This record gives sequence, C-alpha cells and structure tokens, in this order.
Amino acid sequence: MTSLFSHQQIEHFRAFGYVVLHGLLTHEETGRLTAEVTAGLTDAYGGLGTDTDPYDEGGIRGDYLPLAADRTPFSQSLIADDPRLFQGSAELCGRMTVPAVPSAVCFTTNSGWHTDVGPDVPGVTFLAHLEPRTAQTGALRVLSGSHDPAYARRLAAYRGLDPANQGFSGWPMPETVLPTRPGDVLAFDVHLLHRSAGGANRLAWRTEYLGWPGLGDADGMRVVRELLTEDEYEDAGFDRVRWPEWDEWAAGAAGIASRQTALDRLRLLGAVPGARTAAEGGAGPDA
Repeated sequence: MTSLFSHQQIEHFRAFGYVVLHGLLTHEETGRLTAEVTAGLTDAYGGLGTDTDPYDEGGIRGDYLPLAADRTPFSQSLIADDPRLFQGSAELCGRMTVPAVPSAVCFTTNSGWHTDVGPDVPGVTFLAHLEPRTAQTGALRVLSGSHDPAYARRLAAYRGLDPANQGFSGWPMPETVLPTRPGDVLAFDVHLLHRSAGGANRLAWRTEYLGWPGLGDADGMRVVRELLTEDEYEDAGFDRVRWPEWDEWAAGAAGIASRQTALDRLRLLGAVPGARTAAEGGAGPDA
C-alpha cells in the first residue's frame, strides 16, 4: 500500500508530537467543508459563535456540532471513505485506528494548555482551520515533544512551580506557533499539550482517531469505548435527531470497504448504538 505521508512527516509527528500537512485539502474541498461547517452550525445554533460565555464559566468555549450526517457528505466521507485521514492516522500512530465523530466548531474563546485525551491511549487529532490563522489570530500553539510521558512529567513539575499559580507573572513556555492557511491540516498527538491565543469566532473542522486495542486487550477496548462514547454534546442544545452522530454514516457503509472496516471496529467496541461488543460475542476479520 502506498504511503500517504512522507517518511519525514511521519517521523516528525512521532518525534515532536505534531506535523503540519500543508495543502492536504484542495481549494475545492476546503470550500465544500467550509460550506458544510457554516451551514451546519447556523442550522443548529441560529448563527456562528453563539457561545460567548456570558456567565464567565471558562473552558474551551464555542459552538460544537457532530458532522457525520447525510446532509454533510464531504465531512461524512472524510471519516473513513477517504484514505487521507483513516489510513493516514494508522501511518502516524503506527497501528490500526478507530474513528471518532468529526465536529464542526466555531471557537469563541482562547484556550489554556491542555491535551485532548488523558488515558494512555495512542491517537491523533486532525484539525483544519477554515480561515487563515497566525500568531495574532488564534493559530494553534504546541509544546513540542510534550506527548512523550517523561517530558510531560518534567513539564508538569515546571508548571507546578510557576509563579502564575499564585497570581504573579508566569514563566515562559517553549511554545511553537503553527500558522495555517485554508487547506492545511494539523495532525497532533492526542497527548500533546496545546493552546490557542488571539482571534475570535475561529471556524474549524476537527476529528480524532484512537489506536485500535485489539480483541485480546479487554481493558484497552473498554477505555477506547468510553472515550468514543463520551457525550461531548450533552449541554449543546441542538436537535440531536436532526444532527445524529453515527446513525446515518453507519447506514451508508455498504459498498465502501474502508467505511465498513471502521464500522466493524466501532461495533466490536460497542461504540455504535445497538452493536454487540467483542465481550458479548462479536467478531471481526481484522481483530
């Protein structure tokens, strides 16, 4: 099978925890994705950037919407039909993966340092900003190498001593700013520390792929299932029937081999409603 990413890109991801995939999406594809994200968020929330944190609750604020419905066919196809992300995630992680539901996002606030996944599960986040992003307008900032557990522990110790924890001026962090243009896709390890600063109403599309544990790893299967079935949209307030997560995507899997493979793994995990888990007697050809 032909590699999707260069040897240098794969090794950069593994060494530093991220890689910028310049121009992964064509101009036409970026336009289609932008249209789906914009229309979806407007349909679900009545506009863009509606979550302005009026009660100062903090957190990574914004409008979030699962984007796997039939009315967003390009986003739906990016989950597994198109090899760039599903197959590409396996190249970056060095193992088979299983997809999460992609999201349309309009970020409305900055975010502090955080990771996308806590448990020790391999995985990659793909993030496509749909407008130009610079250091002044909300480009992603990363702590290169912080996906490595040993380095992460040293960073935690450093941050624990930071005077900013007591309300004083903080110590600098060796962050790397990742400016992008529409069509670029950021791929970063789910354990990489990252943040954003500057910019408002930042329109984006994002998704994750987690390492497939295999049927012999019951604990790993449980952890990945819990991560994939966590309800990120519990308080979002949009019409869950109109914007389903897996139902319409799963119904269209017939005849698309890669989508069927992804669906089989989700079913074995018990991450798709009504599916039988491996523990209940499920089986699969690539378990």
